[in-house]
Formats: sequence, structure tokens, C-alpha cells
Amino acid sequence: MRLLLTNDDGVYAEGLQELRHALEAAGEHEVFVVAPERERSAASHAITLHKPLYVHRVKIYDSETPTWSVSGTPADCVKMAVQALLDRPPDLILSGINRGANLGMDVLYSGTVSAAIEGVILGLPAVAVSLATFSDADYTFAARFTVDLVRQVQRDGLPGGTLLNVNIPALEEGQIAGIAATRLGLRYYDDKFHPRRDPRGREYYWLAGQVRHGKEEPDTDVGALEQNLISITPLHLRLTDTEMLGRMSEWVAVLEPRYVRE
Repeated sequence: MRLLLTNDDGVYAEGLQELRHALEAAGEHEVFVVAPERERSAASHAITLHKPLYVHRVKIYDSETPTWSVSGTPADCVKMAVQALLDRPPDLILSGINRGANLGMDVLYSGTVSAAIEGVILGLPAVAVSLATFSDADYTFAARFTVDLVRQVQRDGLPGGTLLNVNIPALEEGQIAGIAATRLGLRYYDDKFHPRRDPRGREYYWLAGQVRHGKEEPDTDVGALEQNLISITPLHLRLTDTEMLGRMSEWVAVLEPRYVRE
């Protein structure tokens, strides 16, 4: 398969490079890397419209894999790769391995997940992978697991419009309790804006905060990680609330007569 690797931690990020190395070692795929020139965590699905995008060919010292850095967002990288840089589309997009989990409503902010979503928008299957730690990250096992997951995707495929969001506990291989197919859980933050002043005396704010911990249902991605399970969550682009859609006819019946005359 032709694989496109990207991320939101930047083209030189350890997680991406460890995954690239593991795929090269497996020797089963044609691999390309197109990733942001710098960290773009929490970029969500932003794309660059009002300034130019700069693309540079990058040489990784131990690799012959074609690699480009892009001055834009993770979504920009996928669009650029598919529509401008590669001579033909990849068969699968891999986004990650991200530093830190992407659970629950994190997927709405995550550049990692948004890169995979962009792939799905372009009609390509995609997988986003995250390692659930921000310190002392060892991506070796996560990369090996991802290589095996790619083989599974190659065998069985993914439905159109669907991507996989994978979260891997930052544990030794022998401590992993298993693998769970999950739904999105709930993950809230206690956000705080810290006021500060720059050297010229102008006030600015720095967003910080902590995850609000609570007991999560075990069949969710959050609950799976609490049980030391690898979480695999299928996500779809359909955002329509079908339950509410059924009730909207009542609203239409009230509103429409005010604006439509027989």
C-alpha cells in the first residue's frame, strides 16, 4: 500500500519518526511523509486560506522516505499531499503517533484527528494514533501495534466516511490489558486563563487547565484507557442528531406559517 504519514507535532516529532521507521522496517509499503514544519497541536481542522503555504523537502538522516514539511496545519498537509505533492493518492493516511491521548471531545480540537478527517473528506481511509502520555514517551510498542493495525485495515478495509481513532496506554507491552472497540466518551477540562504582562507592560492571557477526572463508562475510549486497554474508536463524518431531527417537524409547524403564505 501507499501510506501517507502526517501529524500535528511537527515533521521531526519522535512519534512520527518512530512510526516511519517501523513501517520502513516492515518493508511492506510505500511510505511518504508530509507534516507541519512545527508543532500544530490543537489546530483542529483549520486550513490556510489567507496566506501562502511554504513546502520544503526534508532529509531525515537515516531514511530514504520522501518527506516534506509544510508551513500550515495538519489538514493543510493532507490536502497538499493528496492534491499537489504525490503523483497519485495514497491508499491509507496515518496521523501520529501523537504525544498525548485524543479522547472524547478532544477529537474536536485535535490536529492529529483532523488530519485523518481530512483524508476521509478526500475519500481516503485514515487512522489517527495517539500515545497517552506527555512525558518520557516510548513509541516503540505503539509503532509496532500500528504496523499490525495497518495490515488489518489492508485486509478488511474501512467503510467510506469512517476513520479510526486509536489511543494506546503508555505502558510496557506486558502491562497492556487488551484491545477494546469503543465509542467516544466525555472528557472535560477545568480551563483557566492566566493573565500576564509582556516586557512592554501589555496584558495577555495563557490558557491552561487540567482534565476533570470522573468515572467513565467502560465501553468508551476514556474508560478503556482507565483499564489499560488500547482503544479503537470508529468515527464518522455524519454529525446530524437524528433524534432531534425527528422533533424538528414540530418546530417547522410553528415557524413556517409566520413566513409562508398560502
